[in-house]
Amino acid sequence: MKFDYAEESLRTGLYKVSHPSEFNDPFECRGKYINYEEPLRKYVHDNYDRLKFEKIRNWDISSPAIQAGLTETALFLDAVETFHEVLDDSWIGAFDGRMYIMCFVKERGLKSTSDVLFWSHYADSGRGVKITFDMPEDAGNSPYYVREVNYADKVPVFDCRQMKELFKGEEVTEYIDLLSYTKGRAWEYENEVRMFISREHAESKYLCKKKDSLGGEIVMVRLGHLCVRRVDFGPRVDRERASRLISNLKQLKDASQIGFYEACLRSGEYVYDYKKIA
Repeated sequence: MKFDYAEESLRTGLYKVSHPSEFNDPFECRGKYINYEEPLRKYVHDNYDRLKFEKIRNWDISSPAIQAGLTETALFLDAVETFHEVLDDSWIGAFDGRMYIMCFVKERGLKSTSDVLFWSHYADSGRGVKITFDMPEDAGNSPYYVREVNYADKVPVFDCRQMKELFKGEEVTEYIDLLSYTKGRAWEYENEVRMFISREHAESKYLCKKKDSLGGEIVMVRLGHLCVRRVDFGPRVDRERASRLISNLKQLKDASQIGFYEACLRSGEYVYDYKKIA
């Protein structure tokens, strides 16, 4: 991450969590839906009066002739036209309402050449910091659970005939869960692991809310210092700032296990080596 963010998180033990709607990949929580005509037609039939009223109100339709034309068939065809966009937004909205996510890179199985991209994409072109955590894979009674990201060539497919009710039921919940940790094959180099934290803990000791520099709200998860194994500084880091950060962390009694390293460009190859500096 950028140096400023890393410095603040290492000092406080608080790390920013996000919603899928805030991620940089527009494909997050996007899927493909098949055989939706029958359940969608049933949904329109069962909710016809409400859907017609909402259409008239939202579009301010005062003409009796136009109102009469809002038949079940017309509302069904209108729903089909917007179905995919509405349903995609519904999945993202449903997940945003349930969970926060923090994204990690899994060290085991990671290609050494991936560091070249990580330092450039996420750590301010090598001016930032990499933090390595030892997180228990079995969280026990912790408020989070961890999932490895599934990389695929095609988006997940959901057969809408599985639904007992439109947008409801166990099958829908399982599908939303699948969408939350499935990404396109192009991202496979990241070897990503995601930590999911329930919004139920938003006001608990595990999560806290803060204001950013623009007055917006951000949510932080408390990880503390004991789970931090090492801190690596980028090849372009401000060395004076890095030295101050090391000095400050060494004064913390629960940070004595942290090792500090410097990322160095390997001669003749597009690979980083790491030299211990403290």
